Amino acid sequence: MIVTATGEFSDFQDATRRLKELSRETEMFDDGVGHSVQEYANYLAAMSYERRNKQNPYYNNFIVAGFEDGKAHLSSIDLHGTHIHKDYVTAGFAKYYGLALIANQWRPDLPLEDCKRIIHRCFTILYERDCHSVDEVQFALVTGAGIEVLPAEKVAADWGYKEFRERKNEKLWQ
Repeated sequence: MIVTATGEFSDFQDATRRLKELSRETEMFDDGVGHSVQEYANYLAAMSYERRNKQNPYYNNFIVAGFEDGKAHLSSIDLHGTHIHKDYVTAGFAKYYGLALIANQWRPDLPLEDCKRIIHRCFTILYERDCHSVDEVQFALVTGAGIEVLPAEKVAADWGYKEFRERKNEKLWQ
C-alpha cells in the first residue's frame, strides 16, 4: 500500500504516524490477521472526519493505492473525510485542471505508457498554471508484484504562447 497527499506536510506526517501506529498494533497481536488497503483508507477517512468535527481538519487530500487479492484499490480522501473509491482519482489542483483530461481519455485496458502520457500532460498543464510548483512528476506503480517508485521526470512547459510573449496591457506598465 502507498499513501500520498497534497496539502499541509505536518498534517500528512501526523496522519501517517497514526496509520503506522495502527499497523504496529495489528502486528503486535501476531495472529496473522492484518488490515486491507480498503480498511486503511476507511480508517484514514474516519480520522479526517474526526479531525474535521473537532474544527482542526487535516488540510490534505490523501490518495491511497494498493493491490490486494488480485484487485487494485485506489481511493481519495479529502479534508472533510469524504472517501471516493474509483478507477482514477486526483488531488490538489489536478482536481480542477486534470480530472477532465483523465476522464476523457481513461479506459480500463489503457497501456501503462498511455497512462503515463496522460498524467504527464496533466502535470504539464498544472505546471503552466502554477509555475511556482516543482517541474517534476514521479510515478509509483502498484501491482500484484509490489510497489515500484520510478525516478522523477521533468515536465517540459511550453512558454511560447503569443499571450505570454505579447501582453495586451503592456502600455499600462511603461
